[in-house]
Amino acid sequence: MVYYSAAGSGVAEVRVILSGFVLHGFLGVKTLIIKTLALILSVASGLSLGKEGPFVHIATCVGNIACRLFSKYDKNDGKRREVLSAAAAAGVAVAFGAPIGGVLFCLEEVAYFFPAKTLFRTFFCCITAALTLKFLNPYGTNKIVMFEVRYLTDWEFFEIAAFIIVGILGGAAGASFIKASRSWAKSFRKIPIIKQRPVAEVMLVALITGIVSYWNPYTKVPVAKLLFNLASPCDINKPDDLGLCPTDMDEIFPVVGNLAVAFIIKGILTIITFGIVSILKTQTVS
Repeated sequence: MVYYSAAGSGVAEVRVILSGFVLHGFLGVKTLIIKTLALILSVASGLSLGKEGPFVHIATCVGNIACRLFSKYDKNDGKRREVLSAAAAAGVAVAFGAPIGGVLFCLEEVAYFFPAKTLFRTFFCCITAALTLKFLNPYGTNKIVMFEVRYLTDWEFFEIAAFIIVGILGGAAGASFIKASRSWAKSFRKIPIIKQRPVAEVMLVALITGIVSYWNPYTKVPVAKLLFNLASPCDINKPDDLGLCPTDMDEIFPVVGNLAVAFIIKGILTIITFGIVSILKTQTVS
């Protein structure tokens, strides 16, 4: 509420800007600084939110600021939108470690006008962003992703049924998440003190997140570390820090129980955290 342009992921607003509308201050220096600092603090604190959307916004801010340095792009909205499209794609490439994915995301979801020359320039920008990420090596793995999974055995044909079920459940869970997040935000924000003091709501959510997540061994670790251990095959020669590789039948049900509790906790906290942003945007637009 202090600086609304830095709220939320920013992807929706970037799409609006690339479609031709003008949102003053949304891609400025102040937004870039506040967004970067807020993203570092919120993700590092363990809140149930992601950094992928804000990466797109931050990269687009960098592209817009760079356009101001050259009159060719500063005074030409068409050229500026080409640069912003490439910058948004670079943000996705850095967030997921997928240069081609960044190009496809910009082509399908963000840009409304995407000629062939812009496609090549965007791809070059994504490759440059990925190489820069690999050179800086922020994850300490000499790779552009947080982790990679290598399976020791290939998948079997009968597992296709399980993949289909997971896909259906994932789609249903996504739809339920969107509805639950909106319903929670609309009902919770009717409380007078929460409606008048949004900072108190953020502090309350952060406090509850810290208290609830501490007692479960799978919610207090970083999400990337948990996903890596869940996707990695068990190896008796490697240490099992999270205890996800039971050696006895009696250890299976406690592990499954803790994972189920972690799933419920993370799901509820994510609904609450995302609901804050959604209702703030709804109220501001109204």
